[in-house]
Amino acid sequence: MTILEKVLRWIVLIGVFALPIIPLYVANSLFFPFITGKNFAFRIIVEIMAGSWLALALISPKYRPRRDWVLGALALFVLVIAIADAQGAYPFKSFWSNYERMDGWVTIAHLLLYTVVASVMVNSERLWRWLFQCTLGISMLVSIYGLLQLVGFFTMGAGGTSGLSGRVDATFGNPIYMAVYMLFHIFIAAMLWAQAWVERGRGKRMPLSIFYGTIIFFDTVALFLTGTRGTMIGLIVGTALAIFLMLLLARHSRNAWRASVAALVGIFVLAGGFWMVRDAAWVHKIGFLQRLATISMEDATTKARFMNWGMAWEGVKERPILGWGQENYALVFDKYYNPGMYAQEQWFDRVHNIIFDWLVAGGFLGLISYLLIFVAVLWAVWRRGAHGHHVFTIAERSILTGLLAGYSIHNFFVFDNVTSYILFGTVLAYIVWRSSEELKSASIYEGPLLPRTMLPAIVAVLGVAVWGVAYEVNGRAYAANRELIAGIQLTSPTTVLENLKRIQKAIDYGTFGTQEAREQLAQITTQLAPVASVSQDAKRQFLTATVEQMKLQSEASPLDPRFPLFAGVALGAYGDYVGAAAALQKAHELSLAKQTILFEVGSNAIARNDAPAALQAFKKAHELEPTYDQARILYAALLIRTSNDALADEVLAPIVEKGAAADDRIAAAYAARGMYGKIITIWQAKVKASPEDMQARFTLAAATYATGNKNGAIAILEEAKRMSPGAADQANAFIQQIKDGTANVK
Repeated sequence: MTILEKVLRWIVLIGVFALPIIPLYVANSLFFPFITGKNFAFRIIVEIMAGSWLALALISPKYRPRRDWVLGALALFVLVIAIADAQGAYPFKSFWSNYERMDGWVTIAHLLLYTVVASVMVNSERLWRWLFQCTLGISMLVSIYGLLQLVGFFTMGAGGTSGLSGRVDATFGNPIYMAVYMLFHIFIAAMLWAQAWVERGRGKRMPLSIFYGTIIFFDTVALFLTGTRGTMIGLIVGTALAIFLMLLLARHSRNAWRASVAALVGIFVLAGGFWMVRDAAWVHKIGFLQRLATISMEDATTKARFMNWGMAWEGVKERPILGWGQENYALVFDKYYNPGMYAQEQWFDRVHNIIFDWLVAGGFLGLISYLLIFVAVLWAVWRRGAHGHHVFTIAERSILTGLLAGYSIHNFFVFDNVTSYILFGTVLAYIVWRSSEELKSASIYEGPLLPRTMLPAIVAVLGVAVWGVAYEVNGRAYAANRELIAGIQLTSPTTVLENLKRIQKAIDYGTFGTQEAREQLAQITTQLAPVASVSQDAKRQFLTATVEQMKLQSEASPLDPRFPLFAGVALGAYGDYVGAAAALQKAHELSLAKQTILFEVGSNAIARNDAPAALQAFKKAHELEPTYDQARILYAALLIRTSNDALADEVLAPIVEKGAAADDRIAAAYAARGMYGKIITIWQAKVKASPEDMQARFTLAAATYATGNKNGAIAILEEAKRMSPGAADQANAFIQQIKDGTANVK
């Protein structure tokens, strides 16, 4: 082996061992700091690794991948998804994704490259052991970071506030990403522990048992503290499956059999005990226990999942063979929007179910090719080697099968991210290497390609190629990200045009960050509209740029209602109600059942003094989902203002008794017509439904006073003082104004 070969091999191995460090990296100087930094690092490292490996593979068969079903299945999946993306609804986004996810075809292609390279270059059990121990050690650091978040030493990200009620997320920015990260490491630690138990004799097992046992304990605690229910269930089911398989297959080992029975019984006892105390008050004070205890078909998150799956299925029926392409579920979500989703996030871009996610992205061909990966992995894990012996031990087979089950259950409720991709690829590469070694699999091509003497020239050419690929895939997008993060930081009303230039520069890079930059531009433009200290010329330039960029983005993704919606909102904020109406109508046509768009259509009609059109929009929003109180209130308020009193009474009647009709918009509508008696009736019901609501009592008192009943108003305020001594000062001030005749409630 020449020095250059050794250098290239070390570059690859350093890259492989650098990947486990990625979860610790948070790029605070970038937009979406928890996502973009990790993904840029992953892609660049893999590109350097791949270039170095390819140089070696061109001169020697020993560096080429072996013939293996797992690699074949993964390559087939990447190929099928490439075809699906190319014919999808928005191929550019399918290929590149965006800053928020940084997924897309480019990421799964990098995953394939990493898996191939690792399966070839990490070519000894010792190297694999070191790699796994390295990533386990880092997982321990991450779990400790999460525990420190719990006690308030570090700030929580998306998980909320510190304490047992919060959800830890460490350096991931999202509890579900941390949860699956811990899931992988728990099973990896269990596998290494099982290997060490077999390899080491009595009296030599304790140090590694303490090491792996400690990691499993901390990572399990961290996983549960993320409060990710799907992953918690995945861990429990995966562990139970692994133990059950051990129980079936290890009957010849009395100690293993007894340990498996004890562990399985322990799981069922703990699960049964938790079920019995699920309604206890202390359970609901602990975040992850409360989330487990409240799993039901009536849970809001559960309902949202089922509605998402239903919308996804409608999209699948429209494009069943190759789907819509990656990153296009948002289009399906908007087109087939279920009005019952009104209380949820309004812009879902994931189904939160791996089956439907790949059905939408790649159709049935995409899903089948994805599932074939798992079939190939299970075949590789459970098959027998050349001498009739299994490639993997009973413990390894059981644990790896449990890991696949737990990972699948996790993905049944959420979705992948770069760290789960890395870990999945690492496990696949290990299985491929073990299988290939045992089966003595041949390389995909044994013949010569290029002579060893050409290696320096090969390295020079590939070095330039890697630099070019890295710049195109990462460099420009990174630069655009930095421009965007600078552009959205508004520091002074007098320098906003500088912000516009930075955002425009981010757009001009023409990367997968362009859509995000355009959306941020539209939102900033709308925010600046009421700011008096910003010059009219600056506002005009922002609005012009927004309208132009929304038009360009709509042309790139004509099925997406976001961009005409953003354009319509921005135009309306600057008084161009006619232009806004056209844009909002286009958005509505692309998402017929989304109430938030209908609200904008109705508000725009009011601004244009077109009451019939506004009534039509609000009526439709209400009728799409009658349980949506917000839509009911908007419709009723406009009915009141247009003197449709009987219909307004009919619309409000179902929510009066529970106090939901007591809304400021209803009060303002009735007050504008001097109909204080209506306000009194509605707010009396509110006070009855929510006696502790002091603001409701003050509104009731004001309406009572407006009818000329001073004594009645004072009596209501006196009652408020008795109910809430803290409101006494405000009540006394109001009472004095009533007595003085200075109270103004108009």
